Order: sequence, then structure tokens, then C-alpha cells
Amino acid sequence: MVAVVGPTAVGKSDLGLALARALGGEVVNADSMQLYRGMDVGTAKLSDAEQGDVVHHVLDVWDVRDEANVAAYQRMARAAFRAARDRGAVPVLVGGSGLYVRAALDRMDFPGTDPGVRARLEAELAADGPATLHRRLAEVDPAAAASILA
Repeated sequence: MVAVVGPTAVGKSDLGLALARALGGEVVNADSMQLYRGMDVGTAKLSDAEQGDVVHHVLDVWDVRDEANVAAYQRMARAAFRAARDRGAVPVLVGGSGLYVRAALDRMDFPGTDPGVRARLEAELAADGPATLHRRLAEVDPAAAASILA
């Protein structure tokens, strides 16, 4: 596995392509905006012609109206790593979205959500405001509450 990460506009895509070609690799996207179909302008997403013969994974997987979901991204990226390795290719992770890079490479578990609990808490937030929820959080997890501005 090779990871090419860094800030915007430093040449990650070109370096990732060069490494994939040199190593017999396949690129796995780690740019949160390149996950969306139609987000080509302003994301430096390589065109099909620029990608050339290098297989790219986890690009254009969501509609722009879809909510970002790092847990789903993690599953897709890790599946792409396995598939590349199964073909004898070196996975080359390319991108600059820190949480997505960490989710792909590090041990990070994302618990599921309960839509009913979420709806109840959102209703409580709308009715009572954030201070009430923050106080409740402080009672059960003071460290988490301290890390969030009240």
C-alpha cells in the first residue's frame, strides 16, 4: 500500500498516477469531493483520458444530493484495497481529505445509528436548543462535552 496525501494543488493525482504505473498499482480515491458524480470542476478530478490505463476506485460513487458517509467510504476503500491486492496490484491511496484517509488506513470503527434516536434528539434540539443537549452530554461524558464549544 502506498498513500499519497497532502494539501490541495500539490500534485497528488499526478504522483499517484506515476506511482501506480511504476508499481503496477491501482488508485483508490481519498478526496471527499471526488466521491460525488458531477463534482469535476474545482476538485481536480482526473478525466478518463488523464486516468489512462490506471484503474481508479471510489470515484463518482455518490449523487451530489447524497449525504457524505465516512463509514460507507471506509467500506468501499477497503474493498478496493482487497480487490487490487487480489489482482496482484498495489493499492495507491490518493487524496487530501484527512478523515477519509484515516478511515481507510487506521483502525476506526463507526457505530451504526438509530434513526429513531436521531429523530428524537433532533426534535429536542429544535425545541430546546443546543445548550440543553450539551448539558446532558456533560453529565455522561464530560471530556467529550469539554471538547465541544457550548
